[in-house]
Amino acid sequence: MSVVETEEPRTDGAATGIALKAARAAQNLGVAEVARLLRLSVSQVEALEAGAFDRLPGPVFVRGFIRNYARLLKIDADGILRAIEGGLAAPQARVEAPPSQDIPYPPAVVRRWPRYLLAALLLTAGLVAYEFYWNEPTPATVSKPLAVPAAAVAVPATPAPAVPPATDTVAAPTAAQESGPAGEPAVRPASDAPKPLPAASPQSDAQPQTGEGEVRLVFDDNSWVQIRDRSGKTIFSRLNPGGTEQRVSGSPPFTLIVGNARGVRLTYNDRPVDLERHIKVDVARFTIE
Repeated sequence: MSVVETEEPRTDGAATGIALKAARAAQNLGVAEVARLLRLSVSQVEALEAGAFDRLPGPVFVRGFIRNYARLLKIDADGILRAIEGGLAAPQARVEAPPSQDIPYPPAVVRRWPRYLLAALLLTAGLVAYEFYWNEPTPATVSKPLAVPAAAVAVPATPAPAVPPATDTVAAPTAAQESGPAGEPAVRPASDAPKPLPAASPQSDAQPQTGEGEVRLVFDDNSWVQIRDRSGKTIFSRLNPGGTEQRVSGSPPFTLIVGNARGVRLTYNDRPVDLERHIKVDVARFTIE
């Protein structure tokens, strides 16, 4: 029959390591399993059980390791720490970070998509601001038709063919005279000469006044348009739905910003303007005069 003798617990590290090792063995736990549960390396657990605290980083880490080990084994952590306090009071000759090559850590998940999304939003906002506020429009010169006075719009009358003047002694021409002999042109009386066309009526109030220009926009798709006149005043600014048309008159030159420009057809004083060569990022900026 074996006799188990009880003795006073030693106050050095070896006695503490023996107590930890015995408690671990009593709970059927292996060194590797304890290391995994405590997130320590196997060599660190073996150093604790051997009381070789000099193989561990320092007093602060040793206290933490022992406290966690005792809690895992459900034994008195404070009593063990008091037992080794004298041995840990002396400063350690070397303090270094605990080795981590054997410590399993879950992989950190780095979420990068919010940064990419923010960068894309800032880039888009910068492009829009550049197009609408900082980018100077490319001047597009469109020759302006000369203003013609209303009195000069009349179509000139076709001059009547020269006819010998009739005299009082000449009788009215007969049918034979009108037809004339074969091979000779018939002579028409002066009353049958073409009459001049009436003068064209003056322009209505709806037409642009002299010295003004007219911009006509036909929208095949939704488009936002801004137009400024010679003085820089905004004379037109709105969102226009597809299938509509707008006419804007004012003092040229005009500075235009046309959004979704590929869905807009534009004429200036009834002359088409090519928007394609002014489009940048689907926005056309140009000047017509």
